[in-house]
Amino acid sequence: MLAGVPLAEEDEACEDEHTMRVQRVGTVFRIERLLNVCGAVLLLAGALVGWALPHSARAWALLPGLGTTVAATRPDVSGYLGADITALAVIIAVVIGFNATALQIAGQTHALGIVRGILLSLMPFLFCWGATTGVALLYFLEPPIYFAQLWQMLFWFAAVVLLMLAYLWGLPWRLSGSYVTAWAIRELRGRPSDRWETLDAFSALQSAIAAASARGDLGTLRVLTADLGGFLAGRDDPRVEQEPAYQRERYRALKNLLSGCAQNGTAGPNPVAYQLGFVLAGVMLRAVATGQPLADPERDFYSGLFRGLRGAPERLDALWTGMRHALLRSGTHGSPYLLRYWRARRQWGTAEPRTVTRLAGGIARLHADCRRQLASTAGEAVALEDATTMLLDLYRDIALHLAKAAAHQRQRSIRERDLTLTTALLDAIRDEVARTWPLGADTPHYERLAAAYERRHAEIDALTVGRHDEEREAVGTARPLA
Repeated sequence: MLAGVPLAEEDEACEDEHTMRVQRVGTVFRIERLLNVCGAVLLLAGALVGWALPHSARAWALLPGLGTTVAATRPDVSGYLGADITALAVIIAVVIGFNATALQIAGQTHALGIVRGILLSLMPFLFCWGATTGVALLYFLEPPIYFAQLWQMLFWFAAVVLLMLAYLWGLPWRLSGSYVTAWAIRELRGRPSDRWETLDAFSALQSAIAAASARGDLGTLRVLTADLGGFLAGRDDPRVEQEPAYQRERYRALKNLLSGCAQNGTAGPNPVAYQLGFVLAGVMLRAVATGQPLADPERDFYSGLFRGLRGAPERLDALWTGMRHALLRSGTHGSPYLLRYWRARRQWGTAEPRTVTRLAGGIARLHADCRRQLASTAGEAVALEDATTMLLDLYRDIALHLAKAAAHQRQRSIRERDLTLTTALLDAIRDEVARTWPLGADTPHYERLAAAYERRHAEIDALTVGRHDEEREAVGTARPLA
């Protein structure tokens, strides 16, 4: 919690920050598109003025000088065309210089797969510059017939300038984490997850997150992990979700995505592990939705993740914190992933095990693995205390953040369903943790967890009753119009 800021206000501030980031990206994209459109209009206008209208009798009547021939006054147009060609050469030199630097930055900081997207964004400019330069050279060798063709070169030169500005305007965005995730998610969307490993976007996301972790580039890492986790929490594979079943290729793709992103989890500062928790949360939700086992004793879904964090047990608490913040809290990543997961699958009933039960099993398995990792380095007593604190924090976030975010939904049916699932999640996590981490009823850790469970359960129940009381009061005070 921010110093002196209540939890609810902290969530709202983080959501505002997320909204502002999305708006900034949208503004950059809109300005770039506007510049490209203006350049295309000038290109068409130049072709129309230089080649079509001079041969039209009606155009002569409207614009008397449009069809005037150069031979009538015999001006020297070589200086005009020479200046035009020289300026075009300078422009292409500037853009190619910027582009070479951009490709080097993209290849080193993100992945070589991003280079293709940057090159494709340069194609409109290269096409316009090539056409303008070619026609100018042709006019330089064979003087133009009409004065309108000199205006054509002016229009086309302006189009080249606008397209250059459009490319340079969007170039910083294409070197950012937002572009990497937008490009990669666009390629992954609509493809079944069992084919992800064959795509460039899959390796680009892994290498970009791993490289940002190694550099300690928290700004880029925050965008990459939040956007990727949000994509995984959504519903982009409905056909597979209708027939969920274990499939080795799909299971390996999700596990390897998580393992690849965690390659340098211990290389940077502690917040690196926190941000990896967002990827973990998204991968868990996608695995549950498609029927891949998270708590199967014969398969270890988290082995690659813990291998990336080996030798740094202090990172486990940050990883767990990032996972629960992504699942249960609003923040710079937007609304809680779990609410997006539930609301994208409204056709699932509350009895569907993939809504709560299997996710709770995956969380309990992760919790047990974290406890074992801590015990191997810090001892059983320290591991038991840390594991208890992890569960207390999880219970708190379910009641204070997830339940309140669910209660803010205006539509009553969705709100009641989300609150019911929130209560079920609290119950399921308690039951699943009891199976993987049996504690005697006489231990202080058990007493703390039991008391916290009862308190958080009562808070969710009070929130539900309070919403019903507010609705009844609103209905009772409503007055019909006279």
